[in-house]
Amino acid sequence: MITRKKFLALSSLGAVSLLFPNFLLSKPPKIPKKADILSMLREASFLRKNGKLEDAKRLYYDILKIDSNEIRAYDGLRKILLSGYNPKAVIDLLEKAVKDNPGNVNIKQRLYREYFNAALGNKKLAETFGIEGRLLENIQANYESFLKNHSNPANVSDQLTKIKNYVKWNVDTEKPHTNVPLKKYRKEQYQYNKNRFKKFTTQELNRKLDNLLSKPNPESRRAHIRELYELTIKGHRKEKRHDIALELALNYHKTFNRQDPLFIKYIRDLSRYHKKYDVLIGIETQNHATRKTFWSGLALFDAYFKKVENDKTPINPEMTAIMSFLKGETLAPSKKFEYATRLIKLDVFSGQLEGAKNKILEQTRIMYGITNAHSIDRINVLAATYYAKTGNEEGKKKIVKIVINPKSYLEDSDSFVKSLAIMNMNRDSSKIIHLQNLQKLIDKL
Repeated sequence: MITRKKFLALSSLGAVSLLFPNFLLSKPPKIPKKADILSMLREASFLRKNGKLEDAKRLYYDILKIDSNEIRAYDGLRKILLSGYNPKAVIDLLEKAVKDNPGNVNIKQRLYREYFNAALGNKKLAETFGIEGRLLENIQANYESFLKNHSNPANVSDQLTKIKNYVKWNVDTEKPHTNVPLKKYRKEQYQYNKNRFKKFTTQELNRKLDNLLSKPNPESRRAHIRELYELTIKGHRKEKRHDIALELALNYHKTFNRQDPLFIKYIRDLSRYHKKYDVLIGIETQNHATRKTFWSGLALFDAYFKKVENDKTPINPEMTAIMSFLKGETLAPSKKFEYATRLIKLDVFSGQLEGAKNKILEQTRIMYGITNAHSIDRINVLAATYYAKTGNEEGKKKIVKIVINPKSYLEDSDSFVKSLAIMNMNRDSSKIIHLQNLQKLIDKL
């Protein structure tokens, strides 16, 4: 690491040779095909994302040795340097790049953006630039010159307008939480960004997404791509095109981020809606392989259970293995409850009705005195399912009566009914929706 003292002590050429590898000063080799550079960029990106920063850095420098105008290599190096909290090195890199490639519009844009960030935040870094006067005004002059000498690059004019306003509002000298015009501007920008796609139809959003995906370097557009995927999926779901929404969610998941919880939720919901349980099992298998938690295992078990229930096939051996895993993870009471309800479901589905009844009876006793309607009704539904499987329609209908008036069943001669009544004694009945949902679930059995 170069200290300031060492830096000042070195000659200009010596300092540059330390900050930038010899390729910047050496004769470039024969330039390979563009496809070769693209493959190098992909490899460097892979190395960077997997924490092999030094290897990635060397490869990015090799790319710049071939083509010192390759902006994607500078972007990759910037990410590596900032991951080590070294914004000064980013500035040094871009300043040298602008000097060596004065006609490269993209490099200039990136340098000015780094100046802008420093002017608004990192005052100590800004002081090292050796720029006299107000840095934000200097940045404004750079952008004005930039526009004068180049054919109005995308977004530069808008950025210049923003910088002029920031100079006028003294954003670089006043505290942001007391700067009234800045606060107003940020609020307006937030509302604009929030609502900017509202005027577009789902089909128009779809076209915008396709157009965005067709552009090179999707990594740099990741946030915008995610937003358009989300809005397009929402539009298709609202318009009942659930199959297209599922296809889009799967495409984003496979192509961009396999761990994004929002898109995993979309896939779960849409797979259940279409009864595409193989898709659901696939996503839950992948999620459980990554997380290996009780809850990821439970979600995978439920996916398998929905499939065998829908297809009316025997219990999948994988489910037994998952249950063994879950059993070893049931330390918390909430986990024990979830595990117990799955055991009951398995017994009911596989026809072990006496075992199911005994497990329900045991669970009702554990739950004496609780008030949570959601948890209690989970057991009520399982009890109704047991009755339905035994062909006891009267018993199934009796469940709702027990819930409404448990006191009248406290002395029932049937210990199963009596235990259900005691469990429901303290059930929270403040929300009628819980009873309505319970009735709907039982009517479906």
